[in-house]
Formats: sequence, C-alpha cells, structure tokens
Amino acid sequence: MEIIDGAIEFNGKDKIGIRLSPYGIAGDMPQYPEIDDTYKYLAENSAAEEYYYIHLADHSAMGAPTVPISIKESIRNIFNNTLMLSGGYTMESAESELENGLADLIGFGRPFINDPDLVERFTNGWMLSKELDMNTFYTPGERGYTDYPVFSK
Repeated sequence: MEIIDGAIEFNGKDKIGIRLSPYGIAGDMPQYPEIDDTYKYLAENSAAEEYYYIHLADHSAMGAPTVPISIKESIRNIFNNTLMLSGGYTMESAESELENGLADLIGFGRPFINDPDLVERFTNGWMLSKELDMNTFYTPGERGYTDYPVFSK
C-alpha cells in the first residue's frame, strides 16, 4: 500500500490502478487460509484511497485454482470505481459478466495475441484460432506476438 501511495503522490489518483491475482500460482506462491480476506483488504484500501481501477486476474485458464465468484462479488461490492476482470473469457462469458454488473471491463490478453483481429472475429461470429504458441511469449526472436494470421474464409 505504501508503494501505491507513493505512485499516487507522483502521478495522481486518476492514473493509478492495482492488479490483483487471487489464487495465482506464480513461482512458488502458496495458497493460504486468509487469501479471501487479503484480497478484500486490498479492495477496501483501494476503495478508501479511490484508486482509479482494479484489474482482477483469474489465472485458472492457465492451471491456477479458479477465483471463486464470491471473491469477485465481494470486490465488486467493496470497490465502486472501474473493475476489470480477465482470464479465460469468451465473448459470451464476458458479455454476461458485464450485463450482470460484476465488471465494467473485460480484458483479453492471449486471445488478442492469438487473434490480432479479435474484435472482428467477435463481431462477425468467426471462429477463434487455436494456434497460440506460448513458447514465444516473453522471448526474443522473430516468432510470436506479431505473426499470428488474421481470419480468412
């Protein structure tokens, strides 16, 4: 929280957000009994400080435990500013979360890498590519990120 306060002092509240990844398993991060309370605490402090947004990432599509809907609902109820959810969303599940008020925005990371024309694919009901090569993520070289093809009939 001190780091965020320093960022606010330097940049202003309207430019500060916090990304939360409850139940994430990066490196050797263990699960612990107070995990839900930790993230509720972070949401409460974010609300009190009026941070511009929270980006809540669910890494279950990559093998982490699923973030329970209850923690997403708790954070939504605590935090009234912009809430973005991400992690394994389809167009349909994203629209559902937006329509039921659970989120203000849905982030699509890997689908945009895999389908640089993702918006057009969603708009036209075109199939999404299944050819994501995660071995090219965060690596040097000519392959990956920029060479995925656009949809062709």
